[in-house]
Amino acid sequence: MKIIVPMAGMGKRMRPHTLTVPKPLVPIAGKPIVQRLVEDIAKVCGEPVEQVAFIIGNFGETVEKSLVRIAESVGAKGTIHYQDQPLGTAHAVMCAKEALEGNVVVA
Repeated sequence: MKIIVPMAGMGKRMRPHTLTVPKPLVPIAGKPIVQRLVEDIAKVCGEPVEQVAFIIGNFGETVEKSLVRIAESVGAKGTIHYQDQPLGTAHAVMCAKEALEGNVVVA
């Protein structure tokens, strides 16, 4: 199974938290939001997660490495895909179209 996580927006609605921490890594109870999301989906899906495809904007290499580690923590391969323009969720998912084969959860 694969998980696609679109998160390319800048997190304006989460300010002031996103002024110092990139949106995917904003912690809730000491753990990044996106990590909680991936772990919860992995627990309830009933089959192993093969890949987690993260669709991001320009968050930088540190965030990319953190996202790959989050995928690896559930035994999956983490892949990074870029949405350069804010053209909506459907466009974001199409930025990771190679992950749209087999069973997929779009989070």
